[in-house]
Amino acid sequence: MDFRNNFSILIVDDETNLLENLYNFLKDKGFKKVYTAKNLKESRFKLENFKIDLIVLDLMLPDGSGFDLLKEVRQTSDIAIIILSALDGIDDRREGFENKADDYLVKPFFPDELLWRIDAVLRRSKKIKSEEKISLGNVIFDKSKGILEKNGEEIVLTATQFKILDYLSENINMIVSIDRILENIWKDSYGYENTLITHIYRLREKLEDNPRDPKILVTIKGLGYKLVKED
Repeated sequence: MDFRNNFSILIVDDETNLLENLYNFLKDKGFKKVYTAKNLKESRFKLENFKIDLIVLDLMLPDGSGFDLLKEVRQTSDIAIIILSALDGIDDRREGFENKADDYLVKPFFPDELLWRIDAVLRRSKKIKSEEKISLGNVIFDKSKGILEKNGEEIVLTATQFKILDYLSENINMIVSIDRILENIWKDSYGYENTLITHIYRLREKLEDNPRDPKILVTIKGLGYKLVKED
């Protein structure tokens, strides 16, 4: 895939077999520049000496926590970071997202799923984030103003509506699970499902010509939601 040729990835993990397998897998899938590091020291060296577009980061490393590297990087850079860890507790996930990780995937995992997430994060970090206005049918989502423009009128979004729509727009035309939305908006995947449903309903009232038959913000039964942008 030509899209992947333009990006470099650093995999940080102390499991030698995982490093080798992921290195070969990502190279086979079209990433020309894939680097590996087994600890924080090696990670810092690679980051200082190579241009890295995305880090796949384990949390349990022999010389410290991956959270330490995440916090260090975020002090100076918005480089894309996907946490890949055996730590599956809600507190670990919360700490990851609160420190601005772009995604969190729990081990054991399917390599293809990691690849999909890498593609999604790279697309939104390099392309969609620079797009201030997104055309959704006959509605324009103006991120810079936090409003919708429809039929020449400006429609105000609440803070939570904006966060939901902004997050979905970063994953345009892709299915986003309910858990991922909850974790990104409320930093928790429990107890907010009904709240999310209410916000989705209100958003559809502002986005759709017929909210009962949505074409822009659609439900993918059993999977989550998708914000549709036609090319």
